[in-house]
Amino acid sequence: MAGLVLGGALLVSGCQGNSYSCMHDKCHVTVSGAGQTIEVKDLNVTVSQITAQGMTVSAGGSAPATIAVGESAKVGGVTIKVTSVAGEEVKFDLS
Repeated sequence: MAGLVLGGALLVSGCQGNSYSCMHDKCHVTVSGAGQTIEVKDLNVTVSQITAQGMTVSAGGSAPATIAVGESAKVGGVTIKVTSVAGEEVKFDLS
């Protein structure tokens, strides 16, 4: 029974390196590898490209937006700020 509960708690799709945590209305998200979708607060967020300069992302079916490290943009009704890129791993805040 405990295995069923743990399996149901996993909300990410794609590689196991994807994760997020939310406090109040802000979520910290980590995605490992481009071309992946992660569900955050009932919103599908797709990271289509990761470069040393930032990432290309869409949210809730929006048009893709390219956001540089340290910058933020409104994407699909939420604000996304890229906090870091290390190789194929990107970290960003969603609010």
